[in-house]
Amino acid sequence: MSWCGRPGKGVLPDAAQSRFAGTMIRVRFFTILRLLVKRADVILDRRGISVRDLLDDAQRAVPVPFLHKVLDDEGKMKRGTLILVNGRHVQHLDGLDTIIEDGDEVSLFPPGGGG
Repeated sequence: MSWCGRPGKGVLPDAAQSRFAGTMIRVRFFTILRLLVKRADVILDRRGISVRDLLDDAQRAVPVPFLHKVLDDEGKMKRGTLILVNGRHVQHLDGLDTIIEDGDEVSLFPPGGGG
């Protein structure tokens, strides 16, 4: 497993973009997750795995714990969590069992608060 990208930036350099296209999986962090992990994304050299396994790999690639923000103690998505695969909510796919392939982008949005 390897990762590249620049902490705090959402855009990879042109060389990395062309290397990423079709060869790796990009996991993007939004809102409080981005502040927590102090980076916009992580690029993982994985393919053909479930969203659940990808989340575990992303957690290992980032030194700050973040999974507790999106998953409950039973490993299910917390209410209000959005996990998108190429812009589609995993609830409309196969949930956390959705298979991730080369070049896919997974976006993580923890539950939001407001009032």
